[in-house]
Amino acid sequence: MQAKPPQAGRTGLPLLLMLTVAACGEPDAAEGPRGAAPAALRSADAVAGAVSTITPDDVLERVTFLASDALRGRDTPSPGLDTAAAYIAREFARVGLEPGGEDGAYEQRFPYPLVERAGAARLVAASGEALRAGVDFASVPGAPASGDGVEAVLIDVDGNPDAFAETEGRVAVLPLPGDPAERAWRIARTSAIRQATEAGARAAVLLLGPAVGPAGIERLDESGAGASRILGGLEARIPAFYVAHGAAGRLLPGADPTAFAEEAGAGDAAPRRAGTLSWAAPARRVDDATGPNVAGILRGSDPELAGTYVVYSAHMDHVGVGEPDESGDSIYNGADDDASGTSALLEIAEAFAALATPPARSVLFVAVSGEEKGLLGSRWFSDHPTVPADAMVANVNIDMIARNAPDSIVVIGQEYSSLGPLVRDVASGYPELGLTVSDDLWPEQRFFFRSDHFNFARREIPALFFFAGVHEDYHRPSDEVELIDEDKVARVARLAFLTGLAVADAAEPPRWEPEGLEEVRELTR
Repeated sequence: MQAKPPQAGRTGLPLLLMLTVAACGEPDAAEGPRGAAPAALRSADAVAGAVSTITPDDVLERVTFLASDALRGRDTPSPGLDTAAAYIAREFARVGLEPGGEDGAYEQRFPYPLVERAGAARLVAASGEALRAGVDFASVPGAPASGDGVEAVLIDVDGNPDAFAETEGRVAVLPLPGDPAERAWRIARTSAIRQATEAGARAAVLLLGPAVGPAGIERLDESGAGASRILGGLEARIPAFYVAHGAAGRLLPGADPTAFAEEAGAGDAAPRRAGTLSWAAPARRVDDATGPNVAGILRGSDPELAGTYVVYSAHMDHVGVGEPDESGDSIYNGADDDASGTSALLEIAEAFAALATPPARSVLFVAVSGEEKGLLGSRWFSDHPTVPADAMVANVNIDMIARNAPDSIVVIGQEYSSLGPLVRDVASGYPELGLTVSDDLWPEQRFFFRSDHFNFARREIPALFFFAGVHEDYHRPSDEVELIDEDKVARVARLAFLTGLAVADAAEPPRWEPEGLEEVRELTR
């Protein structure tokens, strides 16, 4: 059933106009109403007309295509994902968006080659003792593939944002307690390798806790030996070594986990140079695969503000073909995750394009891929933006909005910036949307880390994440079109459109809450 278009004439638009200033920051009185003209002149009927282009029927048609068996789960990389990317690029062109990718195209391709171990791994302790691969340590290849007599630095990252400062050109050695089966451990592992890489370290050595026994070391080593894909290729990641709890004391003076923990607990675990290490982690590239991002731009109408951007994002990928379920279905179609968000992105783009007068700021729409592999596409885009990074004033991310309670939507990140009060006020001003905006209902699930807004937030771009929650069909072949609520998707898309329109028409950009920015920095670094 098609939802009734909002009647914005007496309720929504006046509130929206007040919010563009109230929620995004008061302009300097000396500057006058810079950037406010498009909103001031925009009629209620014009907004209602744009909103009415977002329909359940269109949502259903888009989700049906994106989640069809023909696209085979849109794995990154895969022909099905490329088909989805081409479809999105055609839709951006159809509604009149400018190409926002690279080289005058809608697409931005990121390198995502398959690599594999090309020989035996080696790790030699400061004493000259060669540790045993698969017993004392496990390895993950990267560049440089080898090093001889490289100085090592013992660090503890807990509560120390500058822990990696002294690791440039050296080996970063740090504790990694916990169980590899736990998500928190995997997040800490990924963060440690990334921070060491960004600091210019030549390798990372992660000292495992007692929870990882001999079988765990063997599994980690087997995992490192298998072929895997790396964003940016081998050159983008330094080699990493996992050292067993019982072997750490033989690696470097002071690397004994018990002593290390005591120093950290006493606040004495300052970075400390502790000898030299040698290693080898040879690897080779198997293919030259790439993944797609697709970007389109609606150019703003204000001469001064058109160089700034409100960014909408959604991930178009899913997990491909895998283990069959009890029905024999092995295609993980991802109708909710995230064909729903991608369809909303396309509907919002069409709504913006339908405005007779574009908003003051430009609006950038980005369909990313590789989200299911670790937020890869958004990571690449935020590190290699096709518009200036400091010109992006806000990110509105949409992921899994087609299921669960039809009358509410969780919006994660509200507490961090003025976007939080804005989205709540817009929802209140448009009661015909039938949506209550909720805070994060599942903080223990750490969803802030699990979708593409994270990569915009780490660049200190205020972000909101529209999310309806997981369900029993999450990452299963049963996440099918028949189960989505296309009416809810359309209503959430309308709310996201109106929120972004308020930001795009505002004279001043959204502002961080000081405590929120501090917390985001702690979460993303």
